[in-house]
Amino acid sequence: MKATKLSKSMAGIASRSPSERLRGESRYVVLADLRMGDGGGKDELAGQKKALFDILGKWYLPRGYTLILNGDIEDLRRFWLKDIFAAWPEVYALFDAFNEKSKLRKIVGDRDLALLRLRSYPYALSHALRLDGESNSVLVFHGHQASPPYYGSDYLADYMVRWQGYPGRASSKECQEDRGERFKAERRMYRAASSLRIIAIQGHTRRPLFESKTNRDSVRSEIERLLREGDPKGSDSKVDKLIEIYRREEKRHARRSLPSGPAYDPRSLVVPCLFSPGRLIGGNAQGGRALRMLELEDGFINLVRWVEATPGEGPARGSEAPPRSGGGFPYLRLEARSASVQGLFERIELLARGDEERKEDMP
Repeated sequence: MKATKLSKSMAGIASRSPSERLRGESRYVVLADLRMGDGGGKDELAGQKKALFDILGKWYLPRGYTLILNGDIEDLRRFWLKDIFAAWPEVYALFDAFNEKSKLRKIVGDRDLALLRLRSYPYALSHALRLDGESNSVLVFHGHQASPPYYGSDYLADYMVRWQGYPGRASSKECQEDRGERFKAERRMYRAASSLRIIAIQGHTRRPLFESKTNRDSVRSEIERLLREGDPKGSDSKVDKLIEIYRREEKRHARRSLPSGPAYDPRSLVVPCLFSPGRLIGGNAQGGRALRMLELEDGFINLVRWVEATPGEGPARGSEAPPRSGGGFPYLRLEARSASVQGLFERIELLARGDEERKEDMP
């Protein structure tokens, strides 16, 4: 009952949200969960301020990308907005630069939902953004709609009742970030997106997902494919590197005990409908912290990581093609996953239809 209601709620959000045409030449970059604070020790993003400013301002802005800020950009549960503005003037100036070119889209999450009450906030706000292809859509939304206290209710109607009088601080229940609950939220979003046959891009659960799979799931699938089909270059080097990556991922995830991928529905093939860049800062790479983002670029969706470069550095460990950077730019862009948007739509349609037929045949 609740799962059906979430699907209807997501459909309602999609129908009432701003929409744009997703064309072959469209360029978007999606960030989530910056959780900007007062710049102090409890501000998660404080140490990556320069990297974020450089990557957005010197790479994405001059290349004509539209910046989608997918919720929880300001952490209003722990900080006052005036303190956030005071701590991040350069980044807000960068948001202004995107906005002046009509290249800024800002979506609210559970931690910055109270922004909707403000009359003086400088940017347009929405609950989601719908990007329409020829016959299918990409829905970019934060994803808190799949967690308590919103799950199981009409989200937009509930917002009017709950948040118009929101005092600015959440209850302990609303602040909980239990890993098991985050997985349940992912599973709910996965099932709703699959039933609606859309691509859903969320940020709420704070871990990267591509084609409804974590990095560990994707690497394992690639290893199995290469072992079955062989490396087209006739070398075991790629398999060796992927196995080493998988071992690190398996060791890291063993401490978290958080399932994913086929666990969303172990009885059927995984529908590649759920994506997330994860929290902006995450994953150790080449001696530093990586910044994670999703791109919609020239008909493809890419999960990318940005890491600090060192002089004369070649391809990152585990990658085959040289990272796309140049002109003395001090960061490397690593493309972790990439897929054709049209190809994804075709696979979603085929697998979702097959899943519906399977359920109809069940006693």
